[in-house]
Amino acid sequence: MNQTEAPAQINSAAAPVKKARIAWVDIAKAIGILAVVLGHAYPHKDTLYEVTYWWHMPLFFFIGGFFLKPLPHTWQAVRRFFQRKVWPLYRDYLVAGAIIITINYFTEHRTVAYSLDYFRRLLYGGTVLNGYTSAFWFVTVYLLAQIGVVALISYVKPQWLQWLVVIALFIMGTSYDNAQQLFGFPLSGNADVTLMAMFYMYVGYRLFPLLRRIVASPVWLGASLLGAAGFAWAQYADKIDQVVYMKSHNVTDGLFAATVPILFVLVVIGIAYQLGETNLSHQLQWLGKQSMIIMFSHKAVFYILEKMSITNWAILALFGVMIPITGVILYRLSRRMLQSSLNLTV
Repeated sequence: MNQTEAPAQINSAAAPVKKARIAWVDIAKAIGILAVVLGHAYPHKDTLYEVTYWWHMPLFFFIGGFFLKPLPHTWQAVRRFFQRKVWPLYRDYLVAGAIIITINYFTEHRTVAYSLDYFRRLLYGGTVLNGYTSAFWFVTVYLLAQIGVVALISYVKPQWLQWLVVIALFIMGTSYDNAQQLFGFPLSGNADVTLMAMFYMYVGYRLFPLLRRIVASPVWLGASLLGAAGFAWAQYADKIDQVVYMKSHNVTDGLFAATVPILFVLVVIGIAYQLGETNLSHQLQWLGKQSMIIMFSHKAVFYILEKMSITNWAILALFGVMIPITGVILYRLSRRMLQSSLNLTV
């Protein structure tokens, strides 16, 4: 999920090349994670809820395609890809899961047997995860989609054939209700949802060069905003009745799910660029960089607050964002203080 733009200017060829992050990408992720937290806290299955679910998860898969690159056809390149791109995120998934399961053990007074089974479910992943870890499905689907798209662009050369593959996979992935109904059991890591996620990620991979050229265009933003508003109004006015719930694999119409979420994603990206031109840019960029930490922890925050009889959805959403980022700030401050004390003793 690393993002880089053009190399910064350097004074000598021997100096390390530093690469600047693209502001609007991080800001789009900030908007996305706020929508995820609000969507999980919001108690009403109304138009706002349904429309938010159209785009907030596709956004992260779409952005995940921006910086993918074909791999050289060597085992060393494949190994580096897994070491640098796949393992670090999966490691964070396991560590965050272990921490949250431990918290669950104490806050819910679980038995050792229950917590050990919780670890088993963490390893299996997908829809078997609920409660504190219900949002963890995203990580395994993201990683599987990333592996799939990188393999596709590395080993399938004709672009038309790449498009044909991801479209066929998307059609296959939206042609049935869910894995439980089709196979009799949920697939590990929500692997079947990967068929949808690969499509969004591949579209992001292909559209990123174009977006970098037109993202500043108010005409492009206005047109996409108008189109998205039209679909939202149609949902509100009961002209259409569409849902795109990726985790539960509840998708009303495949064609709708392949097009309208991307339209909304383009709106979010255009808004993110405009916000990048304001005084809020730095704060929103920083928030976007913490999106995975918030993704991992906000549901656990909700459950703990609810045990304290705090149930207002707006308060849950606020603390679902604030507590994780406060933890990040405190952790980094403690590291700096420790490092400073070590430097003083040397």
